Amino acid sequence: MLNKTQSISARLSAEDYAYLMSIDRNGAITQSEKVREIIAMARESVGGDSLSRSYLSSAEAMLPLKARYLEENQRSLLIEAVMELLTESAAIIQNGASNEPMAPELEKDLLPSVEAFLEKMLLLSQQSSPRSIHRDSAAKIRERLESETAE
Repeated sequence: MLNKTQSISARLSAEDYAYLMSIDRNGAITQSEKVREIIAMARESVGGDSLSRSYLSSAEAMLPLKARYLEENQRSLLIEAVMELLTESAAIIQNGASNEPMAPELEKDLLPSVEAFLEKMLLLSQQSSPRSIHRDSAAKIRERLESETAE
């Protein structure tokens, strides 16, 4: 079993040593402090316990697709709402995957994102000039919503 602190020794290349010594985080000055900061950085990068970190990770994964979409001249509330739902859902799922049991927490946490998506679909279906690429998209959504509420 490890004591409160353990002494380690490592042989580093000149490049790795230069990188270690370049770490300037939380006032780390000594080699030991810098190694502790590297460990803290590694823990932060793999830890999925922070929703904000998970959100940034999922948003970063969507960036190329969003950038490509924005380069085009056509806009669609449906596409934008789905991209937002995917980003938020991925972050929530990544963040909640370690919970036991997982499903109750996920359902509770996903509900606001799904509600926001549904509100946007309702808005799209009610607009006289919907922000949609295909004219029939908004009409199909409107028909589906009306048929569900009629039953």
